[in-house]
Amino acid sequence: MPTCPRCGTQGNFASSPAPKKSAARNIGIAAAVAIAVVIVALAIPSIVNIAMHQQSNPIITILQPQSQKPKTVPREELIQHALDVINKDRTDFGLPAVKLSSNEAAQFHAEDVFSTKQISHWTTSGEKPYMTYTRYGGDGSVQQNVAIAGFTANQYNECQTNVLLDCEKIDPLKTIDELEYEMMYKDKDCCNDGHRDNILNAHHTHVSIGIAYDQYYLALVQNFENDYGLNVAVNSGQVRVSGTLLSGTLDHIAIYYDEMPTPQVYEQNKHLLSYSAGELVATVVKPLPPGYYYKPADGYSIIEASRWATDGSSVDVAFNLAPAVNQDGVYTLFAAVKPDNSDDMFEVTSYSIFVHAQNSREG
Repeated sequence: MPTCPRCGTQGNFASSPAPKKSAARNIGIAAAVAIAVVIVALAIPSIVNIAMHQQSNPIITILQPQSQKPKTVPREELIQHALDVINKDRTDFGLPAVKLSSNEAAQFHAEDVFSTKQISHWTTSGEKPYMTYTRYGGDGSVQQNVAIAGFTANQYNECQTNVLLDCEKIDPLKTIDELEYEMMYKDKDCCNDGHRDNILNAHHTHVSIGIAYDQYYLALVQNFENDYGLNVAVNSGQVRVSGTLLSGTLDHIAIYYDEMPTPQVYEQNKHLLSYSAGELVATVVKPLPPGYYYKPADGYSIIEASRWATDGSSVDVAFNLAPAVNQDGVYTLFAAVKPDNSDDMFEVTSYSIFVHAQNSREG
């Protein structure tokens, strides 16, 4: 799991009032997640759908010199610029371009970071990226980069109130370019190239991009996705994973456990600049012929699927989650695919199921 000891560290700006002060903005990045999936699986009785908090499509204000009026452009134009920068880096390294995803989790996360001026992979509600991604309808898997440019909360307020004068202002297009360059070419010391590896991951098919900013702070979130055509459905604890794989062969399905997201979870983890998939609790595997059985695993459960039909790229797997659920929390299902010409498995789902007491479930 990559660590990022210096990413996002704010600069040492003066904070006490003075007749005239100036400050330059700081840049920070939070390490991309590297989820190592082991064979896992898990279970859940009944499910309640999470309410989707879709965001509107705001207008981004691009700041001009003070002699000019601010110019406004649709958010899509700024998002397109960020996508073009990502795809230029990918094509420079011989990788296919990623498509723009419509999933709104990245924008939700960017606005959350902007509201706190705290770079973090956790939202203030305590969610990890894959949880928010599922809430916004994501069926693939997601791995996140977060980057910021701006001031600490105290310095930000002083810039806003003119306690600090001549605070460097954000040019959003140039700042996006600068943050992408930092993640691509200055990431080794910070984050062991976690951001760079995420941008250049050959298995990614899509990316959703979140941007929130004003003249003194910009939050950029890149949620890279592996969307290979699988869908997840949960009904009263029965899970079905089905679809037609873009490539590769389904190998196993793993389930990891996280405690239920709360503001307290955010406070405990907000300064961590990388995240993991939680605790492995179970694995879903192919059913064996009569008379055969799997040896019990140490530390996690093995669930034999009630149906495991894989014909070429077609997948239809069903299993019961209930045997693996023993406490409230979030159970995230990772389906691992083995490429056609490689043993280098990768995840194509990161589907989170929220389990509450009294048999109430959310998925």
